[in-house]
Amino acid sequence: MRAIARGALGGSLLAAVSLGMAMTFTLLAPWRAVHAEHGDAQCGETCLKGFMDAYLQALAKHDPSAVPVAAHYRYTENGAQISLGEALWVTFNSYGPYRHDVFDPQTGGVASYLSILENHEFPFPDLLAVRLKVVHQRIVEIETVVTRHARSAANLPPKDPSWMQIMERTEPQATRLSRAALEQGALGYLRSVAFHDGSLAPYADSCIRLENGNVTALGPHDTPPVPLGAAPTQVPGEPPRPNLLGIGCGKQLGYRSYSFITGYEDARFPIVDVKRQLVFAVFDFMRRGNVESWTYQGHSFAMPEGMRYPNEILNTEMFKFVNGKISRVEAVFEGPQAYKRGTGWPGGTPAESRPIGQ
Repeated sequence: MRAIARGALGGSLLAAVSLGMAMTFTLLAPWRAVHAEHGDAQCGETCLKGFMDAYLQALAKHDPSAVPVAAHYRYTENGAQISLGEALWVTFNSYGPYRHDVFDPQTGGVASYLSILENHEFPFPDLLAVRLKVVHQRIVEIETVVTRHARSAANLPPKDPSWMQIMERTEPQATRLSRAALEQGALGYLRSVAFHDGSLAPYADSCIRLENGNVTALGPHDTPPVPLGAAPTQVPGEPPRPNLLGIGCGKQLGYRSYSFITGYEDARFPIVDVKRQLVFAVFDFMRRGNVESWTYQGHSFAMPEGMRYPNEILNTEMFKFVNGKISRVEAVFEGPQAYKRGTGWPGGTPAESRPIGQ
């Protein structure tokens, strides 16, 4: 299926892909330049977890004054810069059973995925991503992404214990990629989706992706870590929609069912855990809106309505590398939002998209 995908890309797109691969480190260079300043070297994982605990406790008490922020800090919710005490700080209800932390003492970074309830009289489930940056024992950056009415939040934590065991384990020194190579691999993931070409990223055969608590990719010998959702939505008059689970994260792209994603922008990799081979990324997947269908075995299938107009998705994703390859992906994202609105943070990689009509 990869060969079929490449053939359909056309000469101009193949040229763009080849050029993009050569420019991977060039794309990362501006982001690295902006984020070269290190965090607090004295704040290790335990210290960073303490700052996240303090932040989450303050949120639970609706008390922004309890957050140990620096004199100058920046706070965003779903890409909008606001003051602490607004938005989720007003409507937060309680935490659910799920929390997944990732640390980067080298940059003073810590991020968490959490299940929460929002509102009190008529509560609904959310998934929350929080990223903090600590410098000189004070929080200077707070970035939050909330996906609201997340019905699959109840799937988390995964019932399969191997999910968290793999995510949290320390990888052998001999198999670890460098920080730069991990960032390059994560960027390759974005490019592979944008150009629907699995060869652009180092995918493992065992590759599972959870998006907002749903399984959206599964390797041929993998066991779903959470209950599978409903079968693909059927459209009257169409043949039954294919289920593309069980073929792996990379090979899945060759079928073009994700070709409604036409590019990415503002990619940042603020947290890299070399020891555990984890990358926490923030970026936007762009959807130009002109990819209205995809074809499988001679049948054409309409893209969901939300993919058929210009918009983009504010993504946070954790990538787990095993033996140098992407083996697990966990995402919490919000959308759709206005086309090319951005993440609300400076310093991301340049935007890259497929040419219009491809």
